[in-house]
Amino acid sequence: MDEKRDAWATLRAAGFLHAAREAHKEATLAVFGGMSRSAGFKERSFGTSSFDVLESWLDRVFGIGDDEPGPIVRDDLNNSPGWRCGRYRVLLKRHHLGAVHALRWDRDSPTKQAVARQEFADDPQLALEIPGVPADTPGIVTLVLAHSATEEPLQLELYLGRPRFNDDGGGAWHWVRALDDASLGADPRRKLVEPTLPLWTDDAADVVLRRRRATSTETAW
Repeated sequence: MDEKRDAWATLRAAGFLHAAREAHKEATLAVFGGMSRSAGFKERSFGTSSFDVLESWLDRVFGIGDDEPGPIVRDDLNNSPGWRCGRYRVLLKRHHLGAVHALRWDRDSPTKQAVARQEFADDPQLALEIPGVPADTPGIVTLVLAHSATEEPLQLELYLGRPRFNDDGGGAWHWVRALDDASLGADPRRKLVEPTLPLWTDDAADVVLRRRRATSTETAW
């Protein structure tokens, strides 16, 4: 199984992908509901708040801090918020709606540049260390959850992918996939409820009932 399918299957089975989509929707509604341009908030205000509020909602839906730890743990990288499930760590990245394929990782933060420089088996690159930025954890593959939204009309975008260091002006991703209804399917966090089977079917023989003899009020005591 290639990395794209393995990462998707691992994170989906753990409930990561559905939970992330749920968190993105709730965080977006919370930001748009609590801020307004008429009050003076600007695009930068929405962008910063969207990132911060989504971080909080992801902690919440992943159960970070609960007494019983789940399969998803908090795993920041160089102070960049991150969550890990198995060998996959996921960081956040906000983008302009409709421009997820136009991201330029070579112009991003040193941490995102380092992540985009990870060696990719299907398309190996020269992974260079960046002075002052610790190398990624050995054995861990760091992916990016790219998120975006607009208020009017309300539109949301959420993608999971492996960034590609594109200082050559080429593609921004080794692979990337949208988190939507078609790609996610049924939520594995929702356990199926077994239907209650009837005790008998319409074509089955009627159950023999015995009428109890009425208790005589004259002899009951």
